Amino acid sequence: QQQQQQQQNNGYARFREMLNHPSSQPVIILLRNFVNKFPSGLSRNEASSRVHKFLKTTQDWMLSEVVVFSADADEAGRTNAAEGLEKFLLSRLHPKIFRIEKEDALEDARLHERFSSLSWVSFEHLGVPPVDSSLLALAVKQLRYVDDYKAPRDKLVCILNAARVINDVLKRTLEDNGSTARPLSADDFLPLVILCVIKANPPRLQSNLEFVAAFRHPTRLNGEDAYFLTALQSAIAFVKDASPKALEVSEEEFKRLCAQSVEEAHEQERLDAVDRSALHDDAGGDVGDEDRIPEEEAAESAAAAAAGPTTVEAKAALLSPAGRERLAAKVKALPLRFEAALSARHLRLDAVPALLSEYRELAALLREVERGDFDL
Repeated sequence: QQQQQQQQNNGYARFREMLNHPSSQPVIILLRNFVNKFPSGLSRNEASSRVHKFLKTTQDWMLSEVVVFSADADEAGRTNAAEGLEKFLLSRLHPKIFRIEKEDALEDARLHERFSSLSWVSFEHLGVPPVDSSLLALAVKQLRYVDDYKAPRDKLVCILNAARVINDVLKRTLEDNGSTARPLSADDFLPLVILCVIKANPPRLQSNLEFVAAFRHPTRLNGEDAYFLTALQSAIAFVKDASPKALEVSEEEFKRLCAQSVEEAHEQERLDAVDRSALHDDAGGDVGDEDRIPEEEAAESAAAAAAGPTTVEAKAALLSPAGRERLAAKVKALPLRFEAALSARHLRLDAVPALLSEYRELAALLREVERGDFDL
């Protein structure tokens, strides 16, 4: 698993190096324009269709017309270019297309609450022999990592890692029980996936799975990738519909255990929030919240309000409509000739004076905002 992750990271690093080549400048401009002009208000299907079409045409053009990529257009090179292009684009589109449907956030909250209510579920409730729970800890951790990544492939790798850990645990358990002759089946695998996903209760899981299924290119969502993704989707479907009968408990016991688990989960979330607040206070000041009195807080709030905004961003946000129009006009007038340059490698020595001139113009504009000149 670590080797696969390392290979993927090396492949993407290679793709980024190739993007830094001067011949890749048109690719960068094309990608930036696509991201900046990507429309809002699309459905998930509409957005994914637009993304896949763009990736296909861009990949074909890039591999045939862009020197640095066409020179490396064997099978391995084409695969690496396709993976790199998908990750580069979707990592930047992520804020616009993740949770794109209005009901996504609500579904995530419902599923999170459902997982919390079923935290008492164990092997016997799923009708499978117990295994050493500590062996499943890595699978649980990998499922929690899914939300940490933006690209579909990176999210999918976390799911694959979790599934492979579960497979390894099953194989080891069968060996310990002397059942090596029997092959593993979905009846062995799915209950452990269900158990791991309940214990993990990953953040925004519904949205993450919808994102992977929609935006991972269909030609690369196959084989083992598709099987394990489908297994996780099946586990979630089971959790959503799990009844007292399915979990082999009485209805009264089911309600009692679920209510108790939700109460414990909410209490833990409250304690976690307190811990985060305490850490923030320790890092941000000499006096913690527990040592402050209401009068001090009120005085500080009044002083802050009287002082007004202190950052350029805050001052710009408070400009009048006329002031914002004047600012927008000045920004629009800036040449921004070096906007597409990702690093100094894309600059020629004779371009430095022009770059410094643009920098001075931007600095002067920021000073005007800071002084409040746009509302004079």
